[in-house]
Amino acid sequence: MKQVIFFTVIIFSALSAKAQIECSQYHKKECSDKEGVFMKYDGQSKSAIMAKGQKSEFHLVAYNAQDYRITVCNESNLGNEVRFKIYEKQKVFAKPKADEVLEEVFEDDGATDDYSEDDYSEDDYDDYSEDDYTEDAYSEEVAVTAVKRGPQFKLVKELLYDNSQNGYNPKIEFTAEGSMSLIIEVTVPGSDSGMKLKVREKGCVGVLIERTASQRTGF
Repeated sequence: MKQVIFFTVIIFSALSAKAQIECSQYHKKECSDKEGVFMKYDGQSKSAIMAKGQKSEFHLVAYNAQDYRITVCNESNLGNEVRFKIYEKQKVFAKPKADEVLEEVFEDDGATDDYSEDDYSEDDYDDYSEDDYTEDAYSEEVAVTAVKRGPQFKLVKELLYDNSQNGYNPKIEFTAEGSMSLIIEVTVPGSDSGMKLKVREKGCVGVLIERTASQRTGF
């Protein structure tokens, strides 16, 4: 009985690996459209096996003065409302609070001091006066340390396009004005049933990316 189960697992694993390989080129076979302006294939295109209710994303770099066409296609068992969004990653200035700066500057690293009373003599203390540690000096030191840290930024995602607002149109064309760091997010409709997911609830999803140099307009 164990041998039968083991043999079944091997067959299922082999079929799964074959499906992954076949699906990896799905965007080339199924997403291309002979209509419209001819564009070159972009190697950032992707395909993957996705399940109903699953969301997945990948990164795309769009280069300045290039026209892009993004086409999303999927196997029919996943339905006609596969959703995709396009986000742009941007750096936004995030000014730290005063207490956050102090916490980082004066953070205790947990080290223990190995100094004993014998290491210090009364002469050592004569070199320091109360004037050396005024409130103004302390404030200035904190300010200088904070400036040395430089401006603080955080990455945010700005939504540029959502095909659910356009009748789940599987295609979009745009021109990149300046280099853009984008995120393509794909969502398959349906509820995620976890381990009970059946084969018919999985399928290939492809994202074909094409581009060409922008045409100059005007005189």
